[in-house]
Amino acid sequence: MIANWDVKYETNISEIDSQHKKLFRLINQIESIYEENKSHLSNHSKLLIDAVSELEDYTISHFLIEERVMELNQYPELEAHKKQHDRFTDKILELKKRLTTGNLVTNDVELNQFFSDLIQFLRLWLTNHILKEDMNYKPFIKLVL
Repeated sequence: MIANWDVKYETNISEIDSQHKKLFRLINQIESIYEENKSHLSNHSKLLIDAVSELEDYTISHFLIEERVMELNQYPELEAHKKQHDRFTDKILELKKRLTTGNLVTNDVELNQFFSDLIQFLRLWLTNHILKEDMNYKPFIKLVL
């Protein structure tokens, strides 16, 4: 099941909501590539690596902007929120390294399991993070970039 944007994810901060929507689209893109090519993922390894790289880059950029907005508004839980972002970024970097080194990209069975696990992780993290952690800063935001 592809992660769908819903109004329940809105922070009412237009830049952040727009970025969250793009993150949903990137996850959906990875899932679509995976679903359409399950039986022969190794033939599409470059496409998959590129999609994961784009997600990684965009997530890092989004986190910096989100953290800057929280900092600007003196959000009291900023450091804890940053740590969650750091853990997520570290996990994505670790997964990307696994994907781009070794023989994973040539083994359809292992690639299938890797992407199944990755999609589940991304969907759970993104939706839970937005619905819980990001909603916590929502009342504190008065100024935006």
